[in-house]
Amino acid sequence: MSNAADRAGQRARRITIRRFASAADADREERVYWQQIPEAERALEAWRLSQEIWRLTGRPSHESGLCRSVARVRRR
Repeated sequence: MSNAADRAGQRARRITIRRFASAADADREERVYWQQIPEAERALEAWRLSQEIWRLTGRPSHESGLCRSVARVRRR
């Protein structure tokens, strides 16, 4: 496992619960949290979350979900 994956796994094992006065405060804090994580780790986490969403919707995780068909092409 890579260093970035190790650090992401260690971070996932820590749980912090915080209470905010408003949703805006919570959003601001969440933005700061994600910005402090290196880009490589954020990319790994985004991929992990994408796969989890695919599993929860019942679709195979090996499908990208991008629409590759074209309904209509018009020439000018």
